[in-house]
Amino acid sequence: MLKPEVAEAIAAGEVIERPASVVKELVENSLDAGAHRITVEFQAGGAELIRVADDGDGMSAAELGLAFQRHATSKLSVIDDLAWISTFGFRGEALASIASAAQVSATSWDRRSSSGARIEVTDREVAVPVPVAAPPGTVVEVRNLFGKTPARRAFLRSTRAEASACLRVVAEAALSRPDVAFEVRVDGRRSLGAPGRGGLQEAARSVLGKAESADLHAVEWTGGGVSVAGLIGPPEVARASRSSLVLMVNGRRVHQRALVAAVEGAYRGLLPVGRYPVAVLDIRCDPSEVDVNVHPTKREVRFGDESRFFEAVQRACWGALQGLGPGQLPLPSGGRAGIGSAAGGGSARAPGPWAELAEELPLVGGPGPVAAPSEPLGAAASWRYLGQAHNRYLVVETSTGIALLDQHAAHEKVLYTRILGRLRGSAPSGATPAQRLLQPALVEVGPQAVAELAAAEPLLERAGFELAAFGEGTVRCSAVPPGSRLSELPQLLAEVLAGTQEVPEGEAGKQHRVAASIACHSAVRFGDPVNPEEVARLLSDLADTPGGITCPHGRPALLLLSETHLLSAFARR
Repeated sequence: MLKPEVAEAIAAGEVIERPASVVKELVENSLDAGAHRITVEFQAGGAELIRVADDGDGMSAAELGLAFQRHATSKLSVIDDLAWISTFGFRGEALASIASAAQVSATSWDRRSSSGARIEVTDREVAVPVPVAAPPGTVVEVRNLFGKTPARRAFLRSTRAEASACLRVVAEAALSRPDVAFEVRVDGRRSLGAPGRGGLQEAARSVLGKAESADLHAVEWTGGGVSVAGLIGPPEVARASRSSLVLMVNGRRVHQRALVAAVEGAYRGLLPVGRYPVAVLDIRCDPSEVDVNVHPTKREVRFGDESRFFEAVQRACWGALQGLGPGQLPLPSGGRAGIGSAAGGGSARAPGPWAELAEELPLVGGPGPVAAPSEPLGAAASWRYLGQAHNRYLVVETSTGIALLDQHAAHEKVLYTRILGRLRGSAPSGATPAQRLLQPALVEVGPQAVAELAAAEPLLERAGFELAAFGEGTVRCSAVPPGSRLSELPQLLAEVLAGTQEVPEGEAGKQHRVAASIACHSAVRFGDPVNPEEVARLLSDLADTPGGITCPHGRPALLLLSETHLLSAFARR
């Protein structure tokens, strides 16, 4: 048999991984207690002190004495309650685990009691509560976290990293509950303040900053018993990490791969590889449809029908993005400092794939960072074509500088958006759905692809194909999407049929794969000569193409060098 203190340390390690875990559990307890204002303070990254104060319901002296006993909770009473969890906590492990890893004191006043009560827990010994004067609510202080287990403390990251993790926990709580006021003090300095006036946009302004939150757009979608609401950012405010992608289920912050994939899937063709969207989304459903009792920290959840939730999130995001229109193209700034701050996820616009080139430009005698405006993609139709370089790049003059276009990626982006609209039933009227062949082509694609042809037929017809099984492993093709190269038909059909097979992203994933394959095989090649008329048509199409300026595979299609940047690079300012 393990000694009690060893068993408690093992159990605590599953719940309390770092100071941020303590902050999360205490803040969630405050929210469950109906708090309207929560103040969080921590020192030395939370290793020395964490203090969480709220104005919630509070506890009586008797309840305070029970609160630190393992599995003592008022949030569950019978096993059937696990199927309908509407509170953040329900296991009764948090306070006991925290007390096993630190010195803890708690002061609370239940308004029904004549006075407040204070209790202290040292070396896992719970003292008798004593009466004290206290304001309504509860204050919990946690000191010397992992002080008795130096091995655990040695594995904590730097003070700054731990403080950042604690701050992130509160920031996400503020986004999940914009009706609650939050204040965070780090080493005595106020670091975050959310007013708690009930609006998500206002909470996002407090957490993400005024500049970034101003660009966020509302998301509202309901269907199939699932509703998705929140804010989503256009492609040009993307970050270098997923730190600004906050997903909640019934108000609970979760880390769910399927939901993250659903959001990122909606940005296909809008973001380059290595850039991630900014979004704050709350997915609401019947509590019985989601199991939150999966992980000790309750970070992960399990859905009864994951594909339905995936589709709901992707549809919601896709619908919001369609209303944004052509995006703004971030330009590289004229100095290394400006580029570094943007790429690091600060308040400045992130330069994305243009950072590497800008870093290599010889900024001789430049004045340092310069502000670079954005060029609206909607103005592409008025750009002046200057010529083609190496049969690969198109050089055009814009109102603010010079643009270089990857001719294949830019054309691929236009075609992908057009084909995807046709697959999703939003193609413009009069669009040519298919190009009939003078003589049907017989293409060998393999027995597996032929076997699944019937299920994929509706999607392929919307794409512009007319296909029929023709013997073992062969299909008869009577029509193809407009612009398809017959010389590449075998490879195109193999990719398209493979893309219609079951994928984790569901129907939206199939549509993306089919549209991306057709666009890639139909776009002007990287290395083909083009004439000015073709370029003019491409620029006009780009002006009407919504979203970012990356191909469906995530490659950037355009590089803009502003006049300000050029002057600085050539030491003329």
